[in-house]
Amino acid sequence: MGTYPFQWFWDSCFHAIALSHLDIAKAESELFSLLRNQHSDGFISHVTFWQRDLYEELVGTYDIAFRNRYLSDEMQPPLLAEAVHAVALRGRGAAFLNEILPNVDRFYSWLHEVRNPYGDGLIRVVQPDETGLDHSPIWDEILEIGDEEHESWVRGWHRICDPYDAVNRDPASMIALDHFVVADVILNTIYIENLRTLGNLFLQIGDANKASLYFKRAELAKGSLEELCWDEGDGLYYDINGKSNEKIRVNTVSSLMPILLGDLEEHRFERILKHIQNPKEYWAKYPIPSVAMNDPSFRPDTVGGNLVWRGPTWLSSNWYLARGLVRHGREDLAVHIAKQSVELLKMSGVREYYNPMTGVGHGAHDFSWSTILLDLVVKLTTEDA
Repeated sequence: MGTYPFQWFWDSCFHAIALSHLDIAKAESELFSLLRNQHSDGFISHVTFWQRDLYEELVGTYDIAFRNRYLSDEMQPPLLAEAVHAVALRGRGAAFLNEILPNVDRFYSWLHEVRNPYGDGLIRVVQPDETGLDHSPIWDEILEIGDEEHESWVRGWHRICDPYDAVNRDPASMIALDHFVVADVILNTIYIENLRTLGNLFLQIGDANKASLYFKRAELAKGSLEELCWDEGDGLYYDINGKSNEKIRVNTVSSLMPILLGDLEEHRFERILKHIQNPKEYWAKYPIPSVAMNDPSFRPDTVGGNLVWRGPTWLSSNWYLARGLVRHGREDLAVHIAKQSVELLKMSGVREYYNPMTGVGHGAHDFSWSTILLDLVVKLTTEDA
């Protein structure tokens, strides 16, 4: 396909971070546009269907739950605070923060109050696409995906989501069904990072009480991630599902993501690092693939009518993992990932995702979130590293 005509939540956050290095006015506009249709309860839809009437045929191809005609009833990984931080840092500072933080606060309050049903601080999603990882093999067993065809995914999505219509997609009622209540590792790692970021942003404007609240929420979530998602035998973190916190043992990039947290226990970092550096798992020519290369579900290219996150390399996850490597003293590996990511752009252009072995680009052309690589390169070529 060409480019997306609508506004996705975490895409906008990546766009704003990249734009903060180039055009602060556009970066601010990106975030204010994202917040323009924030719901009264604080929730922010994962898609805003601007000018939907012009693209009805395209909208008909999406398996998406709607709150209304122009806004979805799904969330995405909550990296809004990181985007706000980047724009404030390179722009108007406290003046910008004072404008935008009330809305940001309302969103993170919604996450804590509505999607933290068990009180352990971890955010639960009620359908797979809320994680941003769409068709990841993490969901194959729950969705009963057997043939890696898009039609199979559609059937699985409806099997999970259609029962929600009977309860009018009331969050508490959807969670009470307990058939898909997942604490996703990548989403919750991003959540913890952003709670800490938000705490620091509130400190910048002199609100110590709000800062303390968000730091406490971050520590609660971090403790639960460590307790519930870590698998000592495999040396990986796994998503958990339902009240029973059953681990979903599929080796994907999500299992690596907690290295982003600078206070991760060194033993656990070293265990994950072995997986990252293993040429049979993640140390491809163009790292880091979204599924371990020795996992039976690994597919380096698109399959089944554009099922995604089943193997290709994404620059968004590279941005997170490289930053984590820097925090744990492995700048050498972070630089390698950045250099190989730059090679991907030189070879295939700014694409949605890439074959980790050949570097061939796939998905949308001129896919703006891949420009998040700019932020990583800047970080690695300044004293930040």
